[in-house]
Amino acid sequence: MGTYYATGMGSCGESDNDDELVVALNKEQMDNGANPNLNPECEKKVSITGEGGKSVLARIVDTCPNCKQNDLDMSPKVFERVCGDLAIGLCKIKWKFQNGGPNKKS
Repeated sequence: MGTYYATGMGSCGESDNDDELVVALNKEQMDNGANPNLNPECEKKVSITGEGGKSVLARIVDTCPNCKQNDLDMSPKVFERVCGDLAIGLCKIKWKFQNGGPNKKS
């Protein structure tokens, strides 16, 4: 599933805003070590597609501690582009790492 969150200082050590194309990866796949700022998942790009077929490319900048495996927490800008109105709160998405790899459905 895809949700959205209020961006700010993320686990990758940078501050982002709600108008940026950024996401928080679920904690299982993010797998933060002792220093999450050095996580190799940080800054990776993901391609996200919503049920309506709209897609966007976004950067991983944070960890979503409450997301289930394969879920993404998106900036409001990403959520609106992929899912529509923020009022719906969550939507079904498919996503994959931009450099390839298996598709993720949530």
